[in-house]
Amino acid sequence: MSADIDSIIYETKRKMLAKYPRFGSEIATIKIIFRDDLKFHTAATDGKAIFVDPNYFASLNDEEKEFLLAHEIMHKKFMHMFRLLDENGKMKDSDIWNKATDAIINANLERDGFTIKQGYVNMPEALNYTADEFYEILLRQKQEEELKKKEQESKQQNDNSKSEEEKSKENNDEHQESEKSENYGDDHSLWEEAFKNYQNPEREGENSEGEKGNEEVEPKSDIDFDEKTGFEENRKEKRKRFKLRREKIEKNIRKNQNQETRIGDIGESKEEIDWKVLIKREIEKTETVWSQRRSIAENNYAYRLEENDIEDEAETEVMIDVSGSVSLDLVKSFLRQLKPLLNQSKLRIGCFNEKFWGFVDINSIKDIENFIIPPEARGGPSWTEDWDLAVRSFTKKREINKIVFTDGYPSPGTMPKEDLKRENVIWLVYGNKDFAPCCGKVINITQKQLERLNIVDQESSIEEERR
Repeated sequence: MSADIDSIIYETKRKMLAKYPRFGSEIATIKIIFRDDLKFHTAATDGKAIFVDPNYFASLNDEEKEFLLAHEIMHKKFMHMFRLLDENGKMKDSDIWNKATDAIINANLERDGFTIKQGYVNMPEALNYTADEFYEILLRQKQEEELKKKEQESKQQNDNSKSEEEKSKENNDEHQESEKSENYGDDHSLWEEAFKNYQNPEREGENSEGEKGNEEVEPKSDIDFDEKTGFEENRKEKRKRFKLRREKIEKNIRKNQNQETRIGDIGESKEEIDWKVLIKREIEKTETVWSQRRSIAENNYAYRLEENDIEDEAETEVMIDVSGSVSLDLVKSFLRQLKPLLNQSKLRIGCFNEKFWGFVDINSIKDIENFIIPPEARGGPSWTEDWDLAVRSFTKKREINKIVFTDGYPSPGTMPKEDLKRENVIWLVYGNKDFAPCCGKVINITQKQLERLNIVDQESSIEEERR
């Protein structure tokens, strides 16, 4: 399970760093530790690290795991365990403070694209408050409910029409409902000890129990967090980053629109258009479409384009047709020229013939130099190309650049079925000029371009690796 845990932690931090650029240092440096001795066996934080029960973690799906870790990271970011004093310097009602902080975090995480885990506090109205403000609201509600309950109890004492059995049942139901309302999902049992250590650093590490309750504690002056402002300022920074990126993409698209867009047949075009220009144009156009889609509806909110960020850098997946005699050197030359076109996009490479042989990550020129075609994929003349399988093997996400690198010659080959006609695939074809799949866009590499691709200067890749 260790590899899976590391992968989930990495993926959660990656998503949060994209969503919360202002909180980058906290997200990147937080330690996540697995232990099975938590009081409520879910997840907790002491303000320094995050602790997760491994059995509970294993019971969650990936979306719930990401939400759980994001939730705890935000508790740590806003130091909720160190803010246990009210405005008068007295200890807050711990149950209400727990609920208020959970409500603030969950409402903002949902606003930013996470899904609130079932059973956790879900109060969308908390989005408009800081934790301290929402605490005061919940505190007043509790006081009003307690006053109402006392009035009802007083009335019941004078009401002899109810049997003792009925009264006992009502009290039991109220008790169960009260217990249910205090189960917020994660574990805040470490907060009181963390707060005492923060107030008295010299006692940190000791096992002193101390007195629990509403004792007065001198408030610290260096804790003054405003969750509402923090999240809003982060969103402003995201909007600014997105606006700059969108302007860059649109500028490149306008620039490319002035170039020849017709792709001629091999040997017929008088003015050949470099496949790299065409593929870069297609990727930039696709990214703009993704950003516009996200702007329409995300998380049940209709945001304007400026208010919506690309959640993460683009991802690109490339399928290499290895059914024929494709040269490994040709594949590497292609990848060396493709990678610079993708800017910061994650790049994954997969090989296919009659089977799909899985993806490998390409993060650097060194990864390209070490890339190999799986030996088991070299099955001789019996292998044929299944382009339908290739398209179906891409990750099931819209926000991915999907490229198939193929000679396009069927032997006999399986073309994509009609149900795939809406798939946005870029077919980079270096052979068969008549290759015409039902989906995506075909970009032909001319014979001259193919010859240049085969003799890529190795020094350029070495120079990029040194950078």
